[in-house]
Amino acid sequence: MKKLGVFLAVLVFAGVTFAGSQPVAGKKFELSTALSFLSVKADDSEESYSYLSIPVRFGWFVWKGLEIEPEAQVFIPTGGEGGDTTYFLLGKLLYNFKTPGPLVPFIGGGVGYGNGLPIFGIIEGGSGEKFTDFCGVAGVRYVIGNAAALRAEYRFNRYSWEWDPLIEKEKGTVHQIFVGLSLFF
Repeated sequence: MKKLGVFLAVLVFAGVTFAGSQPVAGKKFELSTALSFLSVKADDSEESYSYLSIPVRFGWFVWKGLEIEPEAQVFIPTGGEGGDTTYFLLGKLLYNFKTPGPLVPFIGGGVGYGNGLPIFGIIEGGSGEKFTDFCGVAGVRYVIGNAAALRAEYRFNRYSWEWDPLIEKEKGTVHQIFVGLSLFF
């Protein structure tokens, strides 16, 4: 038991030492976004639909490499009968690992709620619908200079949704990849 305790103490110390600060020294906040545009046309239809999905994230480095990152995703149909404007709000807790170079890996998790399900670059749903999410996050930032970074992120999402209050809730898994830009200030 003592060996296990010593091993865990050394592991925690090494982890804290490795992750000694935020991605850019002296910067406490991050504004990040990605852009996804999708145009859909079914083979058996004359109509096509265009969708714009814009996740916006605001990160706050609260302690060393620990970051709180709320995110809002909005789905805006841009023509035709594309459906309702929907939203999905997500709160994440991320841990950024300090490295000697410009690559900054991070891991974390989060929970979310909205009236649309972010899937395939669009948000499916509408008014009166409810979606919840628990997610795991892993990614990397490539820091450019002292104020920006390119960001790539993978998310494992476990959703539950309710299309109709009379029908039992359904559950599903969605894998997502985001690529975008971060600004530090």
